[in-house]
Amino acid sequence: MRHYCSLFILFIFFHSLSFAQYFTLSGKITNNKLEPLPLVSIKLKGSPIGTITKEDGTYELKAEEGRYDIIISMVGFKAQVITLVLNKNYVQNIILDEDEAKNLSEIIVRGKSRDRSEEIIRKVIQQKENILGAAGPYSCDVYIKAIQQDSSTRNTKSKKTLPDSVRWKNRNAELEKMSMAEVILRYDHETDSRVKEERTGVAKRGNPESLYYLSLTEGDFNLYNNLVKTVLSPVPFLSPISYSGMAAYKYKMIDIKQEGGRKIYTISIKPRQLSNVTIEGVLTVLDSSWVILTAKFTLPGYHIPEYDHFEVSQQYSFINNTAWMISRQQFTYFSKSNKKKLSGQTIASYQNFELNKVFPKKYFGVEVSATTQQAYDRDSLFWEKTRTEPLSLKEIQFIRYKDSIHRVVTSRIYLDSIDKLTNHVTWKKVLIFGQPVYNREKERSWNFPPLISLYQPFQFGGTRISPTIIYIKTYPSRKNILVFANLSYGFRNKDVNGSIRVSRMYNPFNRGFYRVELGRNFQYIYQGDAWINMIKRNNFYLNNSLGLGHGLEIANGLFLYTDLEMALRRSVSNYKTNPKVDSLFGDILDNNQAVPFDPYNALYGKIRLAYTPFQHYIREPKEKIILGSAWPTFYTEWQKGIPGVFNSKVNFDYLEFGIEQELKLGVAGISKYTIKTGSFLNTKDLRLVDYHFQRRGDPVLFMNPQEAFQSLDSSFPLFKRFYQGHYLHEFNGAILNKIPLFKKLQLREIAGAGFLIAPEKNLRYAEIFAGVERVFKWPFDPLGKIKIGVYIIGSAANQYRNPIQLKIGITSWDKKRNKWI
Repeated sequence: MRHYCSLFILFIFFHSLSFAQYFTLSGKITNNKLEPLPLVSIKLKGSPIGTITKEDGTYELKAEEGRYDIIISMVGFKAQVITLVLNKNYVQNIILDEDEAKNLSEIIVRGKSRDRSEEIIRKVIQQKENILGAAGPYSCDVYIKAIQQDSSTRNTKSKKTLPDSVRWKNRNAELEKMSMAEVILRYDHETDSRVKEERTGVAKRGNPESLYYLSLTEGDFNLYNNLVKTVLSPVPFLSPISYSGMAAYKYKMIDIKQEGGRKIYTISIKPRQLSNVTIEGVLTVLDSSWVILTAKFTLPGYHIPEYDHFEVSQQYSFINNTAWMISRQQFTYFSKSNKKKLSGQTIASYQNFELNKVFPKKYFGVEVSATTQQAYDRDSLFWEKTRTEPLSLKEIQFIRYKDSIHRVVTSRIYLDSIDKLTNHVTWKKVLIFGQPVYNREKERSWNFPPLISLYQPFQFGGTRISPTIIYIKTYPSRKNILVFANLSYGFRNKDVNGSIRVSRMYNPFNRGFYRVELGRNFQYIYQGDAWINMIKRNNFYLNNSLGLGHGLEIANGLFLYTDLEMALRRSVSNYKTNPKVDSLFGDILDNNQAVPFDPYNALYGKIRLAYTPFQHYIREPKEKIILGSAWPTFYTEWQKGIPGVFNSKVNFDYLEFGIEQELKLGVAGISKYTIKTGSFLNTKDLRLVDYHFQRRGDPVLFMNPQEAFQSLDSSFPLFKRFYQGHYLHEFNGAILNKIPLFKKLQLREIAGAGFLIAPEKNLRYAEIFAGVERVFKWPFDPLGKIKIGVYIIGSAANQYRNPIQLKIGITSWDKKRNKWI
């Protein structure tokens, strides 16, 4: 009976579908500058069906077949009514015009009081196009002063044992833990993407590497722009002075005062619960002119991996009786962890404006900032003349202290005392952290490993002792040399392995380097595979090799890398292994024996050419700092097995092409994609080690989604043409921050997909995944962060089925590259 009832219900369901056919209406809504408009209302007249646009301006709704009047409306814009017949899936993009005639006397009633804050903000928004347009292309002089204080606690128990010079230095411990920088630059601005600066004076004292805003390329905080962009965050912040911002912020009048016969309104700005990339603070607005006078706001720590607190204070001035522009900015920030705290403050003042300037054709290019050596050699008279912000008493003391001890700290006696302190042997260094040996005068260092790292019980063939030594020397020219040496002894097989790698950067500007490497080590056949395969013995072989490498940028954005390696490949099937491991893992590690093969020699050559069009960069006197490009990177790589030379047996050719790019999609987040295709052109003598493998997914860990697939059921080689793609989107709270509970939990979401087409295997594979992540502070480093995530993966293939999988992942924050890895 239940069976017949189920059939009857299904019959009624499909019968009803045959009479009610639904279609999808979708599109994108923008302003007349083609900027996306979030939170626009789209309704079907006379129907309860409706929706609002997402943060990227897109919308989608479903309705039955029929004729509809569609109403599109948003505060500050003219409403539109569009009539269309919906008899198929339809895409309708819409441009909304600003409603300049809108009655601005609308009031907000809270209780019994009248709050005019939103009315005033709308007036500022209506004026902002004229405000931005009044300046036109412009130039100005900028003075930047940045200072940072390290308040980390230090152990002072051993002061009595220090030399006199060091004890004298510790009396000025507070000044010693300070860092300071001053910069004078000329800034040219045409549009957001067409800017240029020339730094004419730079003075750095202490350890200024982590100071913020020593260049205007690090952020544009002008609230008249719809988005506030900064290198501190991977996503821009929504300005409260925008129609989209009015839907994301709450405004409240907190003060009204008279000054010069005109009113000045002080308005607080707070994010609504359903908001994401928003700021919080206070701004003042001048009556009648409807312009910002001052602003003070904080950036949310959720979106700033490097700092726990970041505050911006701004002053806007009427420049040359023509345009209102930022005349002074102050950034205050700190980051703390346990007893460590780094706090800083940067002031930028703007003077000598030239408005509506006409720049020469092709004046703006890919070089957005330049600094000459002369800028670093400026004397005190230059700074006294050009400094536009007064120095505090503490800053004066710091400069005098650094200048007064310059002769002392560069003396041999002082350097020897500091080296002696740094090189002092302690049990913590020997056991846990490693022992450095540093020569400050010669700018070179040796690093010896801690004892706990020498013992390596989980290696092929059993326990090994493996010390590693690192030598680094950096020259004043920014050239450097790095030596990495490793020695490894195995107790079970009484064998000795090791390697030494020497690399030298000979041209910091075009990143020119060469590398020489000699080694005898166990290598992986399935490099980068799932951990269950990485620990199998059939994944190992013995490699004796000599390698040479070279790389440089031959033109802006065009990089050439070449490698040559001579390898003597040996099987490790005759090595003794621990039988207890087999009994411990049981059937989990099937085929857990090393692969036997005859020893052979192999000579390899590899050439990689990568090009990123219109790559922007900063020019320093001795190096080049790459900023990136709005274009993708195109690359090709050719690997050749060279037969005959040095009795080399291998003979193959592998050619690969690829495209990779990072797309910053404003408040919607960041997308990254990689697409590649490759094939062996020649396989006359192709050995197992040189196969191109597709790696299986890890059963527990979430693998790098830009390189690996999460749900492939096995690892397998591909010899003929394949097509592979990976896509990852980091929403950075664009969805979850619309839910109050999740916003408090500070969770962030990611999603992505991947595909693999391998005709030779008759395989078509696709996967999608989504996950939530949370950032945690690293307890030993105030600037260190880690991100832990949980992910769900679904996949489909024409040859096998995979269940829905749940995995975990860990990502760390790279301070140098300003990105998660």
